[in-house]
Amino acid sequence: MKRTIGGFEFECVGSLRLKVDSSGNVLEYVHGLPSGIRPNRYAAGPFCTFELPEAPPAAGVYAFIVDNEVKYIGECENLRQRFAPAGYGRVAPRNCHADGQATNCKINALVLKAFKAGEPVEIWFSASADHKSIESALLSRLTPNWNGARPMQAERRSKPSQSSDSQVSSHPITAARFESALRAELAAAERSGQRSVRIRSGDLHRQVGGYPGVGHRMPMCCKAMKELMLAGDRIIISSPKGAGANLVVEYQLPRGLLSSREQGPSAPA
Repeated sequence: MKRTIGGFEFECVGSLRLKVDSSGNVLEYVHGLPSGIRPNRYAAGPFCTFELPEAPPAAGVYAFIVDNEVKYIGECENLRQRFAPAGYGRVAPRNCHADGQATNCKINALVLKAFKAGEPVEIWFSASADHKSIESALLSRLTPNWNGARPMQAERRSKPSQSSDSQVSSHPITAARFESALRAELAAAERSGQRSVRIRSGDLHRQVGGYPGVGHRMPMCCKAMKELMLAGDRIIISSPKGAGANLVVEYQLPRGLLSSREQGPSAPA
């Protein structure tokens, strides 16, 4: 079974299977942390144990769908591992520490809450080596509730340079990453049937990461945007310095970025 989410094709992997007792009741648990250990914002739980046996060991982007609504978008190098007990499937006490896996705690608790409300959680998956760029594009378009329910975001916004430096050090910003993210945006717009799309350099850089912050690569971002321009494309807004966050380029579509299968059957001659 397939569906389109934010312009990208996803396949249904299956519904999460929660561990239950002999009476069919979901097994819940919480972790009492030792004195002196500072918990993260989602440490209170309660939590559950679940699995997704059908998950393939593939890289890509996944979506949590509850009652036909996209609740969460994430990316991974290996979907099977992401939903294993070491991932979302079970919350370990260490995950609850202030420097632990807070996202695992949050998602696990939200899955349990949905299940107790009688709402099964389906996982849909789009296999791709370009999963980081696709995730960024989807988050900018969909703003799913479970992604947005992150108090940590406010903390990162209050310390932009620290967050950005961390992103640059762990995931180096390269021209290829800007090009990949831009191509993903253009392909998504093409899938939706748009005749043109306007891309702003500041928005593109935010998707890739490292902006705003002292370690940004805005000149590299603007250069990548200009190098992908074709005949008919035009610069709508040019930064006074030539490489600022407000550079806006209008790209004409289609650009031949879709596969023949995505484009559909050719018209008869």
